[in-house]
Amino acid sequence: MAIHKVHRATDRDLAVLDRLCSEATSAATASSSGLAAHRRERWSPSAWLAARLPLVLIEEPAGPVGFAVALPENVPLGAPRCVEAVVYVTPAQRRRGAGRALVGELVAIARTGGLWKMIAYALPEDAASRALLARLDFREVGVLAKHIQLGGSWRDVALHERLVLAARRSSPSFSDA
Repeated sequence: MAIHKVHRATDRDLAVLDRLCSEATSAATASSSGLAAHRRERWSPSAWLAARLPLVLIEEPAGPVGFAVALPENVPLGAPRCVEAVVYVTPAQRRRGAGRALVGELVAIARTGGLWKMIAYALPEDAASRALLARLDFREVGVLAKHIQLGGSWRDVALHERLVLAARRSSPSFSDA
C-alpha cells in the first residue's frame, strides 16, 4: 500500500486540481469506474476554493493522485446541509487506499463544517466503488433508472447516502413495523 498524505486543498493546489479535474472528465476515463464525465457543467476548482467547499487532495511521494470535494449542487431538492461527495483517483493509483483516505478526510471536514449528509453515485456494475462506499458507512438508498447518458446510452445509477453528524451508520428514519 502506498503512503498517502491527504490535506485540505488551497490556492497553491489550483494547477494540480485543474489537471486532475480535466483528467477525471476526459473521455478516456468515462467508463464503469467513474461518473465524472456525465456532468454537464465544467468543474471549477477555483470556484470550489473561493466558496470554501470541503475539498481535499491526496499525494504520494511521486505527486498528487486524486481529490475529493463536497458539492452542494446536484443534491435532490437542494436539501440544506447536504452535499454530493465526488471522488477521483488516477487509474494507476486505484485500489491502494487513496479513495478511502480521501473520503475519510472529506467526512471529517464536512462534520466540522456542520454538514448533515453526503450522497454519492456509482454505476450499479461498479463493484469496487460500491464496496468502497459500503466500507465507508454509506448505505445504498436505491437505483435511479436511466439516470445518466454515457457513451450514447442511458445508464442506471446507484444512489448512496451517509449521515455525517448523526449516527455513524446511515439508516432509514421509518420502521418496518
